[in-house]
Parts: sequence; C-alpha cells; structure tokens
Amino acid sequence: MIHQSFDTNNTKNLQQILIIYSSVGILVISALVAIAGILPLAYRLRQAEEQNLVFAVETRKLVVEEYLAKAKDVTAQISSRTRLRLVLEAFNRGEVELAEFLQVSQEPLIDALRQADEVVGITRLDRNNTPRINVGMAIPSDLLLIPDPTASGVVVGERVELAGEFYLVLGSPVFSPQQERLGTDVVLYSLAGLENLVADYQGLGDTGEMVLVAEREDRLELLFNLRDGSRLKSATLATAFQEALSGTSGLLNPGGNEPVVAFSFLTDTPWAIAVQMQSAELYKPLQEQLAWIVLVIVGLSALGTGGLVVLLRPLANRTVTQSEILTKQVETNQTLLSAQEMTLKQQARKNEFIQGALQQMDELKESAQQVASFAAQAMEIAHEALQLVNQGLGAIAQTQGEIEALQTTVAEISREIQSLSSNTRQITTITDLVRELADQTNMLALNAAIEAVRAGEQGRGFTVVAAEIRKLADRSRQSVAQINQEVGNIRTAIGVMSTTAVGGNKQVKTSGEQTEIMAEVFAQIQQAIDEVTRNSQEISQSTQAQAQTIQQVVAAIAEIKKT
Repeated sequence: MIHQSFDTNNTKNLQQILIIYSSVGILVISALVAIAGILPLAYRLRQAEEQNLVFAVETRKLVVEEYLAKAKDVTAQISSRTRLRLVLEAFNRGEVELAEFLQVSQEPLIDALRQADEVVGITRLDRNNTPRINVGMAIPSDLLLIPDPTASGVVVGERVELAGEFYLVLGSPVFSPQQERLGTDVVLYSLAGLENLVADYQGLGDTGEMVLVAEREDRLELLFNLRDGSRLKSATLATAFQEALSGTSGLLNPGGNEPVVAFSFLTDTPWAIAVQMQSAELYKPLQEQLAWIVLVIVGLSALGTGGLVVLLRPLANRTVTQSEILTKQVETNQTLLSAQEMTLKQQARKNEFIQGALQQMDELKESAQQVASFAAQAMEIAHEALQLVNQGLGAIAQTQGEIEALQTTVAEISREIQSLSSNTRQITTITDLVRELADQTNMLALNAAIEAVRAGEQGRGFTVVAAEIRKLADRSRQSVAQINQEVGNIRTAIGVMSTTAVGGNKQVKTSGEQTEIMAEVFAQIQQAIDEVTRNSQEISQSTQAQAQTIQQVVAAIAEIKKT
C-alpha cells in the first residue's frame, strides 16, 4: 500500500510539473515574441511623432513667410505708385516746391494707408534720405530703415515695440523707369496678425508652442513671449535657433526634462522659427498605443496558457488512471506469486519473469498508442494552421496589389500638381502684362491731367476724363495685385500638396516593403508547419510499427507461458 501511494504521488507530481513547465514555456516565448515585435514598432511610432512635429514647424514656416511676403508686397505697391513717384522725381529735380510736393503726396499716401489695415505709418524720404512726409503713426528717426544703394527690393528690418504694440519696419527704395534711385518709403507694419498666429496653439497640445526669434547684435531675441509669458530659457531651444539661423532645419531631442524642438529658417529674413513640445506629451499617444498592445499580448498569452492547461489536464489524468490500473495489476500478480512460492518456487520464478515481461510490453504498447494519438492530433493542428497561413498569404497578395494601385494613383496626383503649377506661372505672366499696362495708362492719364491743367478752362473736361482713367488704372493694378496674391496662395497650397504627395508615396512604398516582409514571414511559417506535418507522420508510422512489434512479442511470451 505504501508503494502504491508513493507511485501515485510521483505520477501526480509529474503531471503538475508538465503543466507548469508548459505554461511557463508559452509565457516566455510570448514575451520574447512581444519584445521582438514591440521594439521596432515603438521606434517607428516614435519617428512618426517626431515627423509630425517637423511637419508642424514647416507648415507654420509657410504661414509666417506668407505673412512677411504680404508685408513686402504691400510696401512695394506703395513705392510703385506712379503719381507718388513722378512728384518725388519732380521734387528732386527742383521742379516742384516742398509745399506742392506735400500736398500732392498726402492724399495717395493716406489712401495707401487706408487700403492696408496692417500698415499704420508711412514715411517718404527723398534721394538724400531726408524725411519729407509722414502719414499715420510717426516712425522715430532712429528706426528709419534705409536700404543699401545696391538693394533692388523691399528690405525687412527689425521688430520694434511702440506704445505696447509690436511693429515691423520695412524699407522700400523708389526707382524711376530708368532704375534711378529717387528716394525711400519706410513703412511701419503691424504684427498683431502674426502675434495671433504665434498664439494659435491648435494641434500643439498643452505644452507645444511656436516660437519666433531674430538675431540682433550677436544675440537671440524672441519676437513674442513664450506660452507661459517667459523669455528664451531652454538650452535646447537656443541651440535649435543657432542652427536655424545658419540656414539649416531639423529636430533636437536631448531627452530628460528638455523639450523636443523642431526648427527651420525663414527665407530672406534674419528670423528663425521653431515648434517645441514636452517629450512626455509628444510621446503620450505612443505610450498609450504600446500599453494597449502589451495588454492584448498579455491577454492572448494568458488565454493560450489557460487553453494549454485545459488540454494537458485530461491527458495527465488519463496517465494517472492508467498508472493506477497497472499498479493494481502488479500487486495482484505479486500476491498470486507469493501464494504459489511455497509449493512451486521454480514455476513461480518463471511466471514472475514472464509476468514482468508482459507488464513491460503492455506499458510499451499503451505508450506507443498514446504517442500515435498525439501525433495524429499534431497533424490535424498543423493542417489547420497551414490553411490559416495560406489564407494569410492570399490576403497579403491582395494587399500588395492594392498598394501598387495606390502608388500609381499618388504618382498621377503628383503629375496633376505639376501641371497646375505650370498653369499658375502662366497666370502670373499675364497679370504682369496687365500691371505694366495699368502703370502705362496711369502715367498717360497723369500726363494728360498735367496738360489739361496747362490748357486752363478748355482742358477742364479732359481733366475729369484723365482722373477717371487714372482711377480705372489704379483699380486694374489693385486687381492684378489681388490676383497675384491668390496665385501665391495657390502656389503655396501646391507646394504643400506636392510635399504631402511625396510623403504619401514614401509611406505607400514603406507599406509595400512591410507587406513583403510579412509575406516572407508567412512563407517561413508555412515551411515550418510542413516540416512539423512530415515529422508527425513519421512519428505516427514509427509508433504503429512499434505497437505491432510489441503485439508479436506479447504473443510469443504467452506461448512460452503455456509451455
């Protein structure tokens, strides 16, 4: 009885060890597979979040550059007014007195001030850079921006603060048709609209913000305060602006408590732009996605382990039952042999030997049958897995076809964008011709007005006609400016669409590469399952042959026992 209890306990311990080791093995393999899959995924998701920050700074860069381009266009339009240019040219030659110069220039400058809401002050200088007339807010003499003699267009100056408001000083040289420098227009341009753009934190979360900085006297100066009202204080942000002012773009991620900063330079300005965000907030979506993935993997591993335990437990129970039956048979045979031992020692030894051989053969036979059964179950599972892998390969092939079609569509979109860009350049050429025609018409109207004035009463009616023609020319020039502005907006949108199309093409290409990798992995899995199926077939055949051999040995021993 003690021996029987000892064997039963050993069998049950073996059952528990088998279940525990199998469960731990599945958990370890699941953990390794999860780590191998999550680490590359986490790296790519991290790169995607950083790329979103780079895209944010490039988008805001386009907005700021468009704002500055508008300021330069408005200033250039003021300097290109023919009437103002002619009277300035006449004043420089001494043909017009200062009083007449002021009287003729006052109304057009006020009209220019009214047409542009952002323009708050205009000061016109003669060819000696002497201020002659000012409309709107007075510009201090130390802030007057005089472009270099070699400058051919509008020059952007420094940001200034007057009466608690921020303004931008721009200088535009005034040229004659022969490209002679006649004077300079200094414009005071309000930065309230740009400040509102900087304060727009949409899409930047709770810690993200756009920062503009200018370089003044070898030091960095913030154009507007940071989100919390402070000045430049981050070492990472300072480093980013130094690189941006040198004409580079990029991203800095020093780690720790320092923010992640994407930076870029602004064309034709001493300014730089950056978008910063705390790393904890930037990578929060990444961490949430990884947490969900880990939870799913842990859940699937737990379900797999539980299923294995459920499958192994009945098999282990059957093993325990068979062991108990065999133990009882051995005890019965031992009792019979003990009863005959006193009378037939030699026969008892012979029977004991034969009975032991029969017992071992029976155990081998049952073990072989169980192994054959396990091999058959493994073949069925491998067959089902092979079907699933074949279905996965079919789905991957279909996905690859759809990705190729999508890549073709993205290429077509890029070609249409290039065609649209060519059309906008043709529109710009036409508007330039219309603007030149308007300038010539305005000049002719001015000359006609001057001649009408000289004609006295007889030319009064012609003066009215000349004034109407001049107004029509001004409206034509304003329409051309608006068309050019809209064409600029279309070009900006085309640039953004082109960049997006290129990024989409790269993403489609990356998805195709990932699909090919998945197809290779499925092919490797299919090969492994085929190998498992062949091994299971060989095991099944071997165990069947072993069972037949054991049956023959049992029959031979039984014949020996009868004799």
